[in-house]
Amino acid sequence: MGDPMRVKGYLLLIALLLSAGPCAWAQNGDAAKRADIMTLLRLTGAAKGAGQAYGQMVASLKESMPQVPEQVWQDLRAEVRDDDMMELTYQIWAKHFTQQEIRDLLHFYESPTGQKIIRETPAIQQETLAAGQKWGDKILGRILARLREKGYAVPPNLQ
Repeated sequence: MGDPMRVKGYLLLIALLLSAGPCAWAQNGDAAKRADIMTLLRLTGAAKGAGQAYGQMVASLKESMPQVPEQVWQDLRAEVRDDDMMELTYQIWAKHFTQQEIRDLLHFYESPTGQKIIRETPAIQQETLAAGQKWGDKILGRILARLREKGYAVPPNLQ
């Protein structure tokens, strides 16, 4: 779990969690739009995604670097502000949604179906990630087999 590819995977997961969440960001500084967006982020749990993914990433790093004391990891966590990622996400989503669309999203996510999507999305994302990894491994295996058939040497780290 401590390999660099897994750490990169957790960084990708952070991005996916934030991009998959129904967020929006106000380019024009409209306070009402900003307030609605922040409500939407909290409502859907997108605000928690960065912190959770960060925790998984650090767990991987801890496994790779057992010599680092727990206090160092705690100090590093204190330096990471989830609000910084929220602000970045806010700016991205504001350019993609109007105020009315944000209100429509709020209305939807407050509905029973919207609440179900909020509840089911983590499991769907986890299952999709696992399925994607299996699919990728299968494709990689076929590509490597074809390269071997054509006489190319496959490096040991790809075997």
